[in-house]
Amino acid sequence: MEQAKITQRDLKIFGLIWSAIFIFLFYKQIWFPTFFLILSLGFLSVSILQPQIFKQIKLYQNWVKFGNILGKINGFLISFVLFYGIFTPTALILKLLKKDLLNKKLNPTASSYFIDRTSQPGDMKNQF
Repeated sequence: MEQAKITQRDLKIFGLIWSAIFIFLFYKQIWFPTFFLILSLGFLSVSILQPQIFKQIKLYQNWVKFGNILGKINGFLISFVLFYGIFTPTALILKLLKKDLLNKKLNPTASSYFIDRTSQPGDMKNQF
């Protein structure tokens, strides 16, 4: 997989976001407020003066890799919950109740499976 080119703008945004997070933690006075103030000022100064430092120490690249790993885990968990938590129980309930919502059962006595329309489709102009 080809990696995207890291721009100066990406690195600045990365530093400014982390600076904002640390200033928020300083404002909320969580744990060690002066530590978060120093971190915030450090990220702010680096992102304004030399954002390439984030690339040189591979902080930005490692953060993107971490985000990709979390995205894969998140995607798997969401898919798992949807499939085994919603679709499978729904399918089992419909099978127990012998419901055929898509009318897929074959009827040997039917001459055709064509369903006549009750209303004609409207104008296709300005559909959205």
